[in-house]
Amino acid sequence: MTFLALITAGILWPIAGLHMLWAFGNPWPFESEDDLAKSVGGPSLDHDIGVAAKFIITVIAAGAIWVAGLLPLMQTGVLPSPFGEIVLYWLLVLQTAVFLIRGALGYIDLVPASAHEPFRTYNRRYFSPLIISLGLFCAAILIFSVET
Repeated sequence: MTFLALITAGILWPIAGLHMLWAFGNPWPFESEDDLAKSVGGPSLDHDIGVAAKFIITVIAAGAIWVAGLLPLMQTGVLPSPFGEIVLYWLLVLQTAVFLIRGALGYIDLVPASAHEPFRTYNRRYFSPLIISLGLFCAAILIFSVET
């Protein structure tokens, strides 16, 4: 399970880094901030939001993604945990549920904005399958890390 934990962190940490890059105004790999917003956030993003608010929200997202990479490593013992065993277990259960639910919801157009392109295509083709995979990795780590 250590291998799955390393893969999970290896996927999540570059994504967190990409969010930090976006927080500081670099739209890479997109041409512009508008392309970035339409491709990653969807057209429902509030384009009138201030620069400071965008920065704070994106940094918080990056931090949450970075922490999501830590939890599997802590659960498998690769990194020490500041949490008790039970708290760590339930944090990873919550993370697993969030990943699986978010991934599944990517295939359902709950709001009209989620049907806009290119977000819809990217979400169905890349984001949701990746997020479901991360959820399954976390689920496997949970299942196989339970002491019998």
